[in-house]
Amino acid sequence: MCLSSYFHIQFTLKEELRRMPNSSITQHNLSSNVMLPDPSERLHSILIPLYIINLAGGTLGVIMMSHQLFQRRPQTVMTVIISNLLVLHTFMLLSIPFRLSYYILREWKFGRFPCKLASAIIYFHMYTTFVFYVGIITIRLFQLESRKWFTAAWVAAVWLLGALVIAPVFLSYYGTSKTYHSSECFQFHKEIRETPMVITNYCFIGIFVSVCALLTTIQLSVICRLAAKYWPDTRSHVEFRAQAKSLFFLLVSLVCFVPHHVFRVYYIQNYALDKDHKLLPYNEIFLALTTMCCLDMLFFIAGIAH
Repeated sequence: MCLSSYFHIQFTLKEELRRMPNSSITQHNLSSNVMLPDPSERLHSILIPLYIINLAGGTLGVIMMSHQLFQRRPQTVMTVIISNLLVLHTFMLLSIPFRLSYYILREWKFGRFPCKLASAIIYFHMYTTFVFYVGIITIRLFQLESRKWFTAAWVAAVWLLGALVIAPVFLSYYGTSKTYHSSECFQFHKEIRETPMVITNYCFIGIFVSVCALLTTIQLSVICRLAAKYWPDTRSHVEFRAQAKSLFFLLVSLVCFVPHHVFRVYYIQNYALDKDHKLLPYNEIFLALTTMCCLDMLFFIAGIAH
């Protein structure tokens, strides 16, 4: 009896030991599945603070720069462009609370047209801001500060082209070829596979990157030439300080706009392989990065541009 009881106990222990690894592995997998956060949740936790920072800093910068411009009675070429940048930033900042509402509540409650309008504003803001930046850099490079009428003409042309041509076309066709749920917004990724959309995106990307590369090359060469010319009292010369301010706007473009366009190429090429739409939140983050350019006025007030 004792011998049979001994073998029975040994057999039972071996069975328990054989079961334990499988059960522990199963429990580990279950706990990993429970504890592993959703990638979209992590990305939303980045989007919300980023938009809050841009909203607060951009609003403060617009208010402070507007106060400074009102104190300057003579309207120069640069004050005309900066004033238009402030108006442009204001329109974009007004759209950020709607985006925050969507990312926080996980539901769009304002209808389809406001969703398309909010999407159009962020793209219009990005490209129009870049046009104004290019204007500032070009005017400083070629010393066109005296041609105020010319500046007012092309600034008005930019607004008219955007308001009367680009915006109506964007709102008429963007998000209309596919079906989207009414509670979702900023989800117009299905149309990226359309050939006209692919061609349009590649054209914008090519033009944008080419202009940035060209202006960067020219601006750096001018900065280096002036630094060598006025050394060691470089900062005391007005010409060098003016070019340094132009370089500031160029750096804002490189930091805020170029990453979005570079990722856009990757997104277009890999969209067909992205069955679970895991790239879409990353595209939203790079798009949110473009709104950081509204902090430019705050940096100006802080003295970084000087």
